[in-house]
Order: sequence, then structure tokens, then C-alpha cells
Amino acid sequence: MMKKIYQLISLALLLVLTQKSYALACKKDGNQASDTIMINTTIAVPNALPKDTVLWRSDNYSISMTCWQDIPTGSEYVYFYLSPRDQGLTQLGPDLEVGIHLNGTDQRCTQLAGCRVQLPIRLDGCNINQGCKDKAKTFPLNFNFFLSKRSPPSTGREGALTTVSTYPAFQLDGVGGMNYLPDSNFVMTVAGLNRMRYIACSSTLSISPKTVDFGRITSSSAQADKVIKEVPFSITASKTCNSAYGLNGYLKPVAATAADGYTLVPNNNTSVGISLLKQPSRTAIPFNKEFTLVEYSSDQMVVNNLLAQLKWRTNKPTLGKFNATATIDVFYK
Repeated sequence: MMKKIYQLISLALLLVLTQKSYALACKKDGNQASDTIMINTTIAVPNALPKDTVLWRSDNYSISMTCWQDIPTGSEYVYFYLSPRDQGLTQLGPDLEVGIHLNGTDQRCTQLAGCRVQLPIRLDGCNINQGCKDKAKTFPLNFNFFLSKRSPPSTGREGALTTVSTYPAFQLDGVGGMNYLPDSNFVMTVAGLNRMRYIACSSTLSISPKTVDFGRITSSSAQADKVIKEVPFSITASKTCNSAYGLNGYLKPVAATAADGYTLVPNNNTSVGISLLKQPSRTAIPFNKEFTLVEYSSDQMVVNNLLAQLKWRTNKPTLGKFNATATIDVFYK
């Protein structure tokens, strides 16, 4: 009888060791096991938006991660797990999903096998004599969060999308799965999810003129930072109901860059730059960053008068055509 008990104990120990045989430890800055990012704005969501619409996107973040194997084992890759405490995606309800922009791609748990992404970080393995933490690897992790509509278009709904305020967004771990022991692996949490609400109708944007044409310009008086021409245009937001909300915009360059954050530089001729100015304040609108397009209001039509300002970026310009485009993403507030 005693022999059977010993066998059961040995088997239990073997199962425990086998379960942890591919575990990693990963910490921010080498020692931090958790962090939280707060959503500090209200977010309004029209019922009619399609599934997978991005409702909000955070700033870009870059953190330093250090990972090592917490037991002697062979080599393995580091994995990025989305929704680490909610693999069944039931906690937020049917309307909302937390996604991560990683390595240039928006990642959603609903579109990933195992809710995870393999990172290009490979740990070489370790043994008892050499130690494991001595073989740790430190690397930057660049990402942003986004909130995505998980449900298809609907009508007539108003109120909160979710009752959950805080939600673990991601964890780093090994190929064998996640280690849930306290303080073992870094977990990033998003807070403020209960600030999202459904609204009765959406807004339509119209831009006039659709193309800003600066016409022909002469290069004889070119001088860096000198204004060449300003052309007015407008963006009008209209809606069919009296729901009160605001609109934020997010301009993304196309066939152009915005190195300083405020000047659109055409790829086909870097001699000039284009800035967009609000009227009448003449304040510059940023690229690749949210800005207020329409203040919180129940007004059914709001017209934004803007200026497209063309400036020289050099004293010796390259002759020829130039063109650049910017797309605008709209976020309801």
C-alpha cells in the first residue's frame, strides 16, 4: 500500500514539473511585473459601425522587457499573449475587444490561433550548472492599444458597451502557455473601459474642395521656411439626430511623411511641406496624433474652416510636380 502512495506522489510531482517545463519569466525593466494604462477620455460609439471598427487608439509605447527561463530547459521563443486572463473573451461582453498594434500590425485575439503572437526573441536554453537568469535577453517592445467593436451593426442601442473597468491586455510568456503565479510575468492592464457608450446616430464628413490645388509656383524666390501659398478648405460634420458627442480626428500621411509631426512632406518632392491650420486661430493640426475635430455638442452640422499652407523646405528646390495625401480616421467622444 505504501508503495502505491509513493508512486502516486511521484506521478504528481512529474505532472507539476512537466507543466512548467516551458515556462518563462518576463519583467518590464527587469523587475516590474505589472503596469496599467488609463483611458482618460469618453468614447461614443454609433450603433451602425461595422464589426472590427477601431473605436479608440492609444499613444505609441516603448518599454524594455527582460525574459529568461525560470527552470533549466532547452531553447524556446518568447510569445506575446493577448487577453491573458480572458482567453474565452467573455469578460467584456459581446460588443468590445481590446487589441494590440504590434510589429506594424493590428492584432486581435479573435483572429489569432491561441490568442498569441511569436516574437523574434529566442532564448538559448540553460542548465543547472550555468544558471538561467544569466542567459536573460533584454529587448524593446513597441506597441499601442486599440479598442475594437466586436459586434455587427445594430440599431436603437444606447448606454455602456461594457461594465468592466479594468482588463489585462497582454502578457509575455513561453510556447507552453502562460504562468499565472503572482509576480512571475509582466501583465499590462488597460483601465477606463467603462467610459464607452453607444449613441443613436453617426456623423458624415465632407471635405470641400476634395483636392487642394496650389497651382503653379515659381522657385526663383525659394527660401527655407518661407510660406509660398495658403489655400482655404473646409471639413463639415453632419448627423441626423441630436445625440451629444464630439469627434476627434487622426491624420495619417499617404505617399508622404510627417517627420516633425505637423508638416506633410511629399515623397516625390521633398522641397516643399504642407501644414494644415485651424481657422481663425491658425493653430497647426498634428499628423499621427489625435486632435479635436468637433467639440462635444448636439449640433447637427459643424463646419471647420481650415488652411492648407505650402512652405519651402530648402533654398534650392527640385523642379517638377509634387503631391501628397492624408487620410483621416474619426473617433467619437
